[in-house]
Amino acid sequence: MAFEVPNLTLLRHFVAVAEDKGITRASKRLRISQPALSKNIRKLEVMLGTRLFERHASGTELTEAGRRFFNHAQTIGLEYEHALQEIQNAISDQESTIRLGTGPVWTSTVVPAALPRFHRRYPRHRVMIQTGSVDRMIEDLRLGRIDVFAGALIRQNQFPGYVRKSLTKARMAIMCSPDHPLARVEGPIDPGRIVEYPFVSFVATTDIMEILSGFLKSMEAPPPRNMIETSSIYACVELVRSGGYLFFESEMIARSPIGSGLKVLDLPQTVHEFDMGFVYRKGLDRLPPINGVLTAMKDVLDEHTAIPTPLA
Repeated sequence: MAFEVPNLTLLRHFVAVAEDKGITRASKRLRISQPALSKNIRKLEVMLGTRLFERHASGTELTEAGRRFFNHAQTIGLEYEHALQEIQNAISDQESTIRLGTGPVWTSTVVPAALPRFHRRYPRHRVMIQTGSVDRMIEDLRLGRIDVFAGALIRQNQFPGYVRKSLTKARMAIMCSPDHPLARVEGPIDPGRIVEYPFVSFVATTDIMEILSGFLKSMEAPPPRNMIETSSIYACVELVRSGGYLFFESEMIARSPIGSGLKVLDLPQTVHEFDMGFVYRKGLDRLPPINGVLTAMKDVLDEHTAIPTPLA
């Protein structure tokens, strides 16, 4: 039976409407008129012989057929984009670019060790790194501004067409300078003593201090004294290293070069644990350079946690 194959423009328009859940938002992203976009969606539905969207006043939702078609359409688009990039690499000196969105701790601990390993195998591939809050990075991923998110999976970032791969558990910890009075305490520290000292916090993860406050409350201790907020992980670490401040963040910081010399305080119980890993479009990891950068970051993460984790 003859079957007309949709072209890439129709597939791209379909994916945009599915991701943005509406013609209006998708047309702005694609920079075409709403009537033209609606016409292409109708054309695609006629070609496939089924409705792909349910239309309603607030936007559109995928039908069952649309949901099944969505994942395949995304993969086809990605394969085409990367095929073009590989051809360009073969016929010119132009380098391809892998766009990473990483959480602040991941940027400071995993990325510096992972990228030299990646470039030893893929020396012609550039890596563009964006750092920000988890919510912002996931939105950038959804809108196609980055290829892979790597960092803390502290939100339920599960949506159609994407893989959310947890690699390990990370533990939150209170860190201090080796010269800090609490560094000399043997055995678990009374939470009441912790609040005697000021904290420095990273502004992109202000909800982290709420976690610490909840822990201290459960231990019948006052809330922490958050005296300094900064947008730099490096500034946080240097302020702690100066001797007077405490810092509540992922224990990975103390295990990496950036946190060299910092002491992790022994507490009566674990304050908080969370998943760390990747989020990316389904099928993207089949592309060798993408798989290469994922593998390099995973290997570094395994060294930080000392718990081997399968990538596949």
